[in-house]
Amino acid sequence: MAYDQIALLTQEVSKLNKSLDERVKTVEEWMSKTEEKVSQGGAIPVEGKAALDTLNVEISAKIAEYKALVAEEKEAKLAAQRPGYSSKRIGVQKSPETKAIEKWLRKRGDITALSQDERKLIDFNHMDYSGMTPEQKVMVSAAADLGGFFAGTDVSDKFIEKLFLISPVRSLASVDTIGGEKLLIPSEGGLDTNVFWSDEQSGFQASPDPTLGMIEIYAREANGYLKLSNQNLEDSVFDIEAFILKRLTRQFAQKEGTAFLTGDGVARPEGILTNAALASTGINILTTGTAGTIKPADDINLMHSLKSGYRKTSSWLMSNNTIGVHRLYTDSQQRPIWTMFGAEFVETLFGRPIVEMPDMVNPTLGTSTYVSGQFPVIFGDINQGYQIVDRIGLTFQTLKELFAIQNQVAYLARMRVGGKVVLPEAMAVMKVQ
Repeated sequence: MAYDQIALLTQEVSKLNKSLDERVKTVEEWMSKTEEKVSQGGAIPVEGKAALDTLNVEISAKIAEYKALVAEEKEAKLAAQRPGYSSKRIGVQKSPETKAIEKWLRKRGDITALSQDERKLIDFNHMDYSGMTPEQKVMVSAAADLGGFFAGTDVSDKFIEKLFLISPVRSLASVDTIGGEKLLIPSEGGLDTNVFWSDEQSGFQASPDPTLGMIEIYAREANGYLKLSNQNLEDSVFDIEAFILKRLTRQFAQKEGTAFLTGDGVARPEGILTNAALASTGINILTTGTAGTIKPADDINLMHSLKSGYRKTSSWLMSNNTIGVHRLYTDSQQRPIWTMFGAEFVETLFGRPIVEMPDMVNPTLGTSTYVSGQFPVIFGDINQGYQIVDRIGLTFQTLKELFAIQNQVAYLARMRVGGKVVLPEAMAVMKVQ
């Protein structure tokens, strides 16, 4: 209806403009007839001026009416696009969401006062997202609590990492770098030469030849690889490549530390405890005096089972829980034997340092007892007794083409290292009865 009225007004204004043009021509004709009078300051003929004024007033009225109709039409279009707000507006109904919000406000923000259907409309925790567009889902998931604002997410520059325990045998042992597949170390055999006492007229006696041996230590290989997608590398909020390489480095350190203690020597280093478990290896084995437990006397006996020349350079090797067992030593009056002196607590036992080895055995959970046959404590000069050889240090290789068709990048990591007991008498191991 409004469109029709606007069209009629447009036609009327056009007609008025046409009539105005005709009147202007008429006035011009009148002015030409009275040119001399007008040039001398005379007025326009009265009849022409009145006609022009009447026509201008009529045009102005039509234009004002036209503008009012256009404004009303725009308001009607905007009103049709607005959601219903007031029940007083005729023909406009409130949406279910609006009704739920008004009820929530009337209940002073008590969400439990709403029905389940009403809560699904305004409570993010109960909304049904299946019918929403992806854009709506993003807005909801990123909204502040019940605020409806798009809130960005902050990522901390602190990374939570678990403590990674490594047996530090490498820091105690002798380490050499080799250029071939193995290291050969000449060593004394089981028999040595001898000399004899003689009197004034006795001659020389022939000394037996000492037996010699050759210890072979092979460089074993440890390796591994993993793949990451290019999207993962590109879109991560932190340097995931550096993180992966760091984790691999720690895994290699952990694996070699375990092998230096318990490795079986097959495709890996020979471990100290593995060698001690063999018959007639030369490592001093001391069995505890009481079944399943360790006593202070056992530590003293273990310490003095070594030759005195090794004691001044030896260290105690044991797990964290076994260190705790030693801290619980008490005398006959239940007073702790291991006490702290001075400003700092020094991890020593009988004057020799204690080195924690996570890969050594622990007592039974919740107790101070061990399983028969276990080796909970090592005491010895590891530098003289155990040899580590490095052939190839830890290296990384990035393969960007091999898995390119899968849109992935591979990281290869490898190292060649060996280890072996070379002087068994420099170490002593405690065995639980």
